[in-house]
Parts: sequence; structure tokens; C-alpha cells
Amino acid sequence: MREKPGGGRVAVTLGDMSRVATGQTYGLVYLVFNTIGNLLTQDDQVRCFENAARHLAGDGVFVLECRVPTAPARPGHQFIDIERLEADRVGLYVCRYDPGTQILDENHVRLGVYGLAFSPIGLRLAYPSEFDLMARIAGLRLHGRWGGWNGELFDAASWCHISVYEAISL
Repeated sequence: MREKPGGGRVAVTLGDMSRVATGQTYGLVYLVFNTIGNLLTQDDQVRCFENAARHLAGDGVFVLECRVPTAPARPGHQFIDIERLEADRVGLYVCRYDPGTQILDENHVRLGVYGLAFSPIGLRLAYPSEFDLMARIAGLRLHGRWGGWNGELFDAASWCHISVYEAISL
């Protein structure tokens, strides 16, 4: 980031997003592209909402972008899908879901003439309604929800949600 134009003027704070403090408030706090799923317990996800709420200015909003879970309805909650299939390489999406912890262990496996590569990640999946409850625990409420960044309607066909939370006014 420092190498980009103006990057030196951007303050950076490193830390756990569920606990780190900056000492400032902001009009916008956001987590995009399933970032909240990197917190692997419900308690940590709730702490993240609470931390976001602490960092919001009075009229600020917390924006969360996350996919809508589609838990594998396959035996053993496991599956393998082919992502790429060519003469000299294969890409596989290998997953296991634990409904008790809501953790999806996924691995993008690449096999080819140049070898084998793994890209594993674990994510805790949660539905929008669970995030809404986390927001209420943190003193926030849902302001709006869309099915994409272009304002698409959020409905049963939506694969992701953009949820905007604001402080609960007393």
C-alpha cells in the first residue's frame, strides 16, 4: 500500500478485527468478501460487531458483504467440484462442512504438469438473520440489505448480501 500514490498518508492498524482499537471513529466501517467468516467462532464474530460499533461515528454505518451459506446437502457434508479441467491441469474445489460449528473447510487444489498446489481456508458460515442478531447484541440494527453492490433485491435467489447496520437510537 505504501508504494501506491498517497499510500504513505493512510494510517494502518494491524490486529485482530474483533479486538483492535484505533482510538478513532469513522462514518464507515466495512468488511467485504466474506471477511467476517475468517473469525471461526460465533463469539469472535459478535466481538467483531461490537468492535465495529465502538468505531462508528454517531451517524456511521457498518457494512458487511458476505455470501449466503449453501451448506452441502451431501453425505458426510463433503463434496468435490471441478473448477477447471484442461489437458494439462485440473482445479478442484474440495470442501467439508461441520453443521455443529458452521465451519466450512475448503481447499482449492490445483494439479498439473508443474505439480500440486493447495489453497486451504476455513470459514464460519452464518445466515443474514444470525448477523442481524449479532448486530442487535452490539447495539446496531439493520438499515438495509441488498443482493449485490448494484442495489439488487435481496431474495431467495441471492448468493450474497450487502447488509448495512446503524446504531440503535435510544
